[in-house]
Amino acid sequence: MQKILKYISQQFGNPSGFGGQISTFIMNCINRRQYRATLENLHISENDVVLDIGFGNGFLIRQLAKQKPKKIYGIEISEDMIVAAKKRNQNAVNQGKIELFKAGVEKLPFADESIDKIYTVNTVYFWENFDIGIAEIKRVLKPNGIFINTIYTQKHLSKLIITKYGFEKYDVEYLQKYTAESGLKIVQTIKIERNKSLCITAKKY
Repeated sequence: MQKILKYISQQFGNPSGFGGQISTFIMNCINRRQYRATLENLHISENDVVLDIGFGNGFLIRQLAKQKPKKIYGIEISEDMIVAAKKRNQNAVNQGKIELFKAGVEKLPFADESIDKIYTVNTVYFWENFDIGIAEIKRVLKPNGIFINTIYTQKHLSKLIITKYGFEKYDVEYLQKYTAESGLKIVQTIKIERNKSLCITAKKY
């Protein structure tokens, strides 16, 4: 049982193979309210350059593309998910409107102050180092740029058996504190589902 739980947990953090296809399908189903809240609070304009951290199979990127930002970048640590996301967004990829890279948040492959808006949904639990990741986000954000970190609460995650393995379960206050200490200002924390999920929105001044 422990091996099975560890395998499932691994698939949520780094999806691959058939298990990755199943886990990302499940994530896309259960995270819809989080996806909607994230997109609504990004307030996309036609001049925005946007970065998705941990895009999975590209489901949310496809929704974002409908809002027609200037450019969408994505980073992902799973080769299989990069292939899946490119397939899902093939036309926009071919047109150069979407570019996807294999990279982790701790070393973003972008120039300083090159991105208008950055978001991530349920990836922070798997970052190798939160402080380094948030510092990188600050580095690549333009002045007045927005970062949205959409998460499930520590309380909710602690109720799930699979999060026993491979998940770093942060409380909201910790994420707010260290996001602010990185130099980003917390703009608002938006409740999506009571005691379950929320968006932490920060801005670079």
